[in-house]
Amino acid sequence: MIDYKLLEACAEVIRHGSFEKAARALGLTQSAISQRVKLLEDRIGQPLIMRTKPIAPTQPGERLLQHYQRVRLLEQELRDDVPDLIEGAGFGHIALAVNADSLATWFTNVPKKLFDELGLLVDIKVEDEVLTHQSLQSGRVLGAVSTREIPVQGCKVRSLGAMRYIMVVAPEFAAKYFPGGVDADALRRCPAVNFSEHDELQNQFFHRFFGVNPGEFPAHTMPSSQGFVTMAEQGIAYAVVEEHQAAPGLAAGRLVQPCAHVIERALFWHHWNMESRLLSRVNDIVRDEARQFLPRVGKNAHNIGKHQ
Repeated sequence: MIDYKLLEACAEVIRHGSFEKAARALGLTQSAISQRVKLLEDRIGQPLIMRTKPIAPTQPGERLLQHYQRVRLLEQELRDDVPDLIEGAGFGHIALAVNADSLATWFTNVPKKLFDELGLLVDIKVEDEVLTHQSLQSGRVLGAVSTREIPVQGCKVRSLGAMRYIMVVAPEFAAKYFPGGVDADALRRCPAVNFSEHDELQNQFFHRFFGVNPGEFPAHTMPSSQGFVTMAEQGIAYAVVEEHQAAPGLAAGRLVQPCAHVIERALFWHHWNMESRLLSRVNDIVRDEARQFLPRVGKNAHNIGKHQ
């Protein structure tokens, strides 16, 4: 029989990547957390975490974290049905991985709905596609937004819709750099803004529509979804942004759309494959919120990586 106080300590260390942060989260001393983790490792007979920075789980540690997450979810359901049975009944907790563009747009109200309807405290991980899948498999999160259509092992997948991206610039930027319209030569002479040095979505946009390849144009780097819009509005770059984020600037005249090209990015919701009324409701809330904002995946949608 697993001692769940020991398992809780180990899970929190893995979740926070630190003994110190885990101790703060549980209201214990760092020494007490270390002792609990060590005792659990002694009982299991193998290490559960790698003492790196940040701390990472071993394979047995991942399995125990997955088990702990399942128990937490089932306990939350039991707390709702029989509140006097679980000591310290209060808020539940769920960890989800979301890309930055979704978090800034259609996902905004999801945490409120999860809290208001299900009493869940939401731990959002902002991660790219590779880390999203690692987080699901390791048990760090129970659900994740991804551009990947094939389900992660041990998970189910649902289509959410497509995010649509357009090119925007400030009016003065367009007048200076695109007086004759947007073409490959003009793009190579003025700065773009990239989410990272491997901004696959923006690279795909410029390659498909203008034949311009990565490295052929100067670019700022801004690892912030809203930062993209801000830099474009400041007139220091052209940017490919999600259409909902661009809408206020376009309506106010701070931005213009110098070309009519649109690129779509298909999104999918991956979640653990387990029978849970609570997780099922979480999945429905995420899917319903996406459907309010996102068009269905069309023939122009592609499985593209970052931006996020």
